[in-house]
Amino acid sequence: MSKRSGVMGAAIVLIAVVLGSVSVVWGQDGGTLRVWTKFNADNPQVTSDRWLVQTIEDYRAATGITVENTYVVYNEINTRLNVAVQSGGDIPDVSYVDSQNIGFYYNQGTLMDLTEFVTSASWYDDLDPAALQACTAPSGEILCVPTTTTNFFTYYWADVYPNGYPATTDEFLALAPEIRAAGHYPITFKGAEGSSVERFYYPLLASYGAEVVGENGEATWANPESVAALEFVRALYTNDFAPQVTLAPGFDFEEPFKQGEAGAFVAGTFSYVYLTPLVAPSGERFEEAPPAEGFDANAIAVGDAFDAGELQFAPPLSAPGGQPRSMVLATAWAVPYGSENVDGALQFIDFQMSTQANIDFAVAYGALPTLRSAAADPLFTSAYWQAVAEYQASSGIPAPAWTNYDEALRLLSTAIVNIITDPNADIMAQLQAAQDEYNLGIE
Repeated sequence: MSKRSGVMGAAIVLIAVVLGSVSVVWGQDGGTLRVWTKFNADNPQVTSDRWLVQTIEDYRAATGITVENTYVVYNEINTRLNVAVQSGGDIPDVSYVDSQNIGFYYNQGTLMDLTEFVTSASWYDDLDPAALQACTAPSGEILCVPTTTTNFFTYYWADVYPNGYPATTDEFLALAPEIRAAGHYPITFKGAEGSSVERFYYPLLASYGAEVVGENGEATWANPESVAALEFVRALYTNDFAPQVTLAPGFDFEEPFKQGEAGAFVAGTFSYVYLTPLVAPSGERFEEAPPAEGFDANAIAVGDAFDAGELQFAPPLSAPGGQPRSMVLATAWAVPYGSENVDGALQFIDFQMSTQANIDFAVAYGALPTLRSAAADPLFTSAYWQAVAEYQASSGIPAPAWTNYDEALRLLSTAIVNIITDPNADIMAQLQAAQDEYNLGIE
């Protein structure tokens, strides 16, 4: 049963009144805004971290308001935000959210309805409708403000694939023995944990025609199309075409590509922020230039490797006769129920939705901006960004609308790892068991 009813009813009425009357006033002096993000402003390591440091400084200068950022790990922030709201614990004023969790947030009653704020904003007509749809609940309520969209595609080393990257799984398996014999893994990717479903497994299943979610948010992934896709995945491991590190937790799966040991890498648009240094199979090294101030997202290893002709891009692998598929995800800001500073939260969001601010975040994060005026900037006319836009337009599909998104990712990814690590396991039986467990949990 949805938690949007019952005790939340009175809160919804109150929030509607607050959001309907709020006006954003710049230049207020003092005060603190509590923000949750998956970016580390205290110990910045990559361009997205340094973007947040610069944004906090800029916001303080413009408004007099101090932003206190709580860094939450990327694969925990959405769950922890919901837990905080449901328990009445430490709740931020405004939080980063991932659009694929909107169905979950809606069912749990985690986020305030921002419809009136968004539709009356000066930037509303500039906002990409597809990105806004990713933040829209089934009821039509806008629950978040999208800042960028990201998708997944393939980076590959030209020396390993001199004739281009194969388009289908059959073409890949035909070419892979030659590449492995030459001393390279044909591919590396995120093969374990929930995000592996987003990055690799679900797009592959979708390319094979597999339906993984039903009309009511239930799991439906136990089907012959899924079995066919996972037979390909199993072949990657039984033939040693993918390194075992792909099944380890964390991000070590990137290392074989960064060191030139793997010929291809299934990456998100945001991956270019983290892929440094890069060592091509030729031995040439590419490294991000250290920023003088704030962040400099143009000085990246990926761009340099592409300009040198070493690195190329391609769509994800598809089923024979199928189409490549890639999940399109939006990064966004949202205001959780329990926020003690709704006006301040909306002011902060509004600050992020200028054209230049949208450009700065998109480049630092490695994604396409959601404002059309930002997307028209010359920064996004390079070969890299043209490839990102092309693959998003041609391959993009939304996230599956599972009722409990994170639990679905956990169960499906676990089942797939079991299928990989036990070559004798019955693929359909493993999928059916995970599907039954998930569906029982949402009844």
